[in-house]
Amino acid sequence: MKKSLRFLFTALKWLVLAAVAVEVFCFLIVTASNYLIYGHYWEGSRVRYDPYALFLNDDGPRPTAHNPAHPGPAHRTIWMFGGSTMRSDSGRVDATIPSYLAAILNRPGSPYPCTVVNFGENSFNALMETKYLQKLLVEEPAPPDLVIFYDGANDCTYFAQHRTPYGHYGYRRLRAAIENYRHSFFGLLKPLNAALYSSFTKELYDKMMQVAVPLEPDAPELRTLAAVTAKRYEHVRKLAGCYGAAFLLIWQPILWVETGAVAPQIREQEQKYSIQGERFLSVRHNFTVVYEAMAESLKDKPYFINFRNVLCPRSQPVYEPDGVHLKAAGDEMVAQDLGRILQERWPQK
Repeated sequence: MKKSLRFLFTALKWLVLAAVAVEVFCFLIVTASNYLIYGHYWEGSRVRYDPYALFLNDDGPRPTAHNPAHPGPAHRTIWMFGGSTMRSDSGRVDATIPSYLAAILNRPGSPYPCTVVNFGENSFNALMETKYLQKLLVEEPAPPDLVIFYDGANDCTYFAQHRTPYGHYGYRRLRAAIENYRHSFFGLLKPLNAALYSSFTKELYDKMMQVAVPLEPDAPELRTLAAVTAKRYEHVRKLAGCYGAAFLLIWQPILWVETGAVAPQIREQEQKYSIQGERFLSVRHNFTVVYEAMAESLKDKPYFINFRNVLCPRSQPVYEPDGVHLKAAGDEMVAQDLGRILQERWPQK
């Protein structure tokens, strides 16, 4: 009996040590990849819990430069939503898409004076932005005249990781906190069960889905994503319309999904970016498949504007090395095209 117990204890000990070793290994891989991609060890920014949007940046909405100090009677308000490409981690308040757009619309003599509000949140996709819009329409003193979603990158990323149209940043960890109890007998140990599903091992598994498991363009889950996405944006259009606001969806430019002509010397410089290397082929494949599937499902919507190739006329590199985030010159180019579209679509008051 003692021998059997000693054997069981030894086996249990090695199982625990193996589990700890796997978790430590996954922690190192996840942390190293965060540093490689984002330049720091954490993914996302410091956030606080919000009952509507699940979480929001601790610092609140990013300020926007060039808004009018004293709005007049012809004044309009624009709410802009998106992920970190909208919020921008630039140290300059005036070097964001909303700030560049405000400068264009509020230049001297402009018939389109606007207050542009930057509601971009790091790691947000369309699902999270829809929740955030609901919160703001409930809590803000006045609704906007125009709601703009600037989407694509995070929507593709979280679908590739989780293979569900309801994926978002922290999806598995948040699900674990709610669903950890009744799925198995082990759920009686609620904290341990939740920790298992929010472990680095599970996180690395999700990231490997994005990196190493290819998506087929005709995959059933991709068709479901396209259908759910179209309904989601239609809901946003109707929701904004109930408050008298128009809605625009800008499908953001991404380096490796561009199909337009780029100056050869610029493209040569961009080939040195880390994300362009051969080891990221599966990442780019999965991203492109999702990007194109969603764009195809939305192409006939009157509020959908595809900015896929809007940066192709660039005369200098405008992407950061991850191929998604933009330098100030890229943000300004996006704002210029968006400003032109707004001036064409909006009648003067």
